[in-house]
Amino acid sequence: MTNNHFGRRILSFTASVIGLPLWTVLTPVWAVISIVADLFGGLRKLPTLRLCLFFLVFLVHDWIGMITATWLWLTGSFGRRLNLDKHRRVQGWWGNSLLEWGGRLLGVRFELDDLSKLPSRTFILLSRHASMIDAVIPVTLVTKRMGRYIHYVLKRELRWVPSMDLFGGRLLNHFVARGADTDAEEAAIEHMADSAIADSALVIFPEGTYATPATRKKVLASLRKKGDDDIIKRAESLDTLLPPKPAGTLAMLRGQPDADVVIIGHVGLEGVAELKGLRSRLPLKRPVLVKWWVHKRSELPTNEDDLIGWLGDRWIELDQWVTGELNKQAA
Repeated sequence: MTNNHFGRRILSFTASVIGLPLWTVLTPVWAVISIVADLFGGLRKLPTLRLCLFFLVFLVHDWIGMITATWLWLTGSFGRRLNLDKHRRVQGWWGNSLLEWGGRLLGVRFELDDLSKLPSRTFILLSRHASMIDAVIPVTLVTKRMGRYIHYVLKRELRWVPSMDLFGGRLLNHFVARGADTDAEEAAIEHMADSAIADSALVIFPEGTYATPATRKKVLASLRKKGDDDIIKRAESLDTLLPPKPAGTLAMLRGQPDADVVIIGHVGLEGVAELKGLRSRLPLKRPVLVKWWVHKRSELPTNEDDLIGWLGDRWIELDQWVTGELNKQAA
């Protein structure tokens, strides 16, 4: 472990260890402040209080994750013989439990597609990204409900969450450093895919960040500066989503040349990527509709330029589905 990793873990673990008891002791303070802020804002369902309670739940889960990871390391001959199946089960419990608490406190419920449609062998899962909530959907589906391994491409900032740092590294996830050497990051993603546990799912969020009106405006401005007319045209045709960044997906396809591709979309988490949207929409009134489309690898182009076009076309179709479902709900 490098000095940077060691220093980060010292800080993040200390913050988590202190954070839970401190947040618990301060419960009367933040509870009263939250209730007053909600009532003065006309928010009678107390979304700020709900969010503060969910943060407490998250801290508890982080503690459980740290303690369990430490126990598994000790019983695994100090990390030399780690039991990855136990890690997988804890990972599945962690994600599913957070979603269950999200249902109790935030009204997050899901209307899921048919699990039997998902491939039985290793597959690549490309997911829409609208909020922090949808990041937990794949691990719940694949690890908890299907009993299979999952490998994520995640932003490196998430390594500041101790439980995600420990389990993420051991379960062969890759934490992307934004702004780092692109070639090195692509090589790391390709290696992750090539090293994936048999019959697992490889998850990436091609949009790279939450799709919000602000990020759409920023991405479109950036694309116009670069001047690629075809990509700009595709991006401007999207009503809700961000245009997909193809590099990570292509790296996964190179690492798993026989894997089918699953595209997962959802409707119901629009506008909750930021605190203002969360406070105005919580608790959610409708279940989040989740749907996926399976694309056989034999049906995909083999040329990378054609694959980029194929991915762009699939994202246009996904955007049309999302927009259509939103229009139905608004009718």
